[in-house]
Amino acid sequence: MSNYITEKTKLHFIKAESTAVPVINYSGFDEQQEYSDDYIFQETEVIDARLANPAQTFSLNKEGFELASFTPNEVDFLTPEIVKSDYYPQVESLIKKQTGATDVFAFDHTVRRGIKNSNRHPAYHVHNDYTHETGPIRAQSVLDEAILKRFAGKRMIQINVWRSIAGVVEKDPLAFLDFSTLDSKDLVKAKISFNDMHSTDKHQGEIFALKKNNNQKWYYYPRMNGTEAVLIKGFDSDSSYSRFAMHTAFPLLGQGDSGKPRQSIETRTYAFFDI
Repeated sequence: MSNYITEKTKLHFIKAESTAVPVINYSGFDEQQEYSDDYIFQETEVIDARLANPAQTFSLNKEGFELASFTPNEVDFLTPEIVKSDYYPQVESLIKKQTGATDVFAFDHTVRRGIKNSNRHPAYHVHNDYTHETGPIRAQSVLDEAILKRFAGKRMIQINVWRSIAGVVEKDPLAFLDFSTLDSKDLVKAKISFNDMHSTDKHQGEIFALKKNNNQKWYYYPRMNGTEAVLIKGFDSDSSYSRFAMHTAFPLLGQGDSGKPRQSIETRTYAFFDI
């Protein structure tokens, strides 16, 4: 990687010798995530995607992620109903523009704020939000039956749209793994649980975690701002394309307590192609 501008950091992988099922727990309150002993921070170089080979254009179809210009109308991101009514349609339009999808359906979002009294902090673990099995299962649980029937047998992609909601990102940016450098043997299914801060309910799911491999190439976009968004693939029903993009928040070298905490929104969608 010596021909690139890189950020030397540590990413949270699964230990090479681990054979157990890793577990991540979100309390739902103002605490960091908790991880089982299967996790370990390992030194990794993350390439500056803005200064990578100029001929290289990152895309959802190949690497599993891509940067897009995005200047939506600002909304109150702490009011879920407003985000759903005013922000979701803008995200859906962005994905249609970037991918050529026939239709897009936003179904969920998470606001992360690295500040006091925030119930969701940046996620410091290498992961993909779904496995090959849970990607379709999630679609069945959040989309209307009429939508699933209409696009039955068609290509379906799960895409997250990640964006800063508080100016330039000075801390805890996201790193993305180029799917073409992923060895599927390094994937590990992990259990993740969330406590609902408004009730006693606990939500559980299954995601992909990852063991480190020196052939992996990691990228990030430094100093992202509110005029940009990253599209991150979480599932693709067509195996001729990249299937997903492993990703994680990570600390910049020497960031310490300096700089303003990162605040961001990730909006989850399913995109369909009627071809």
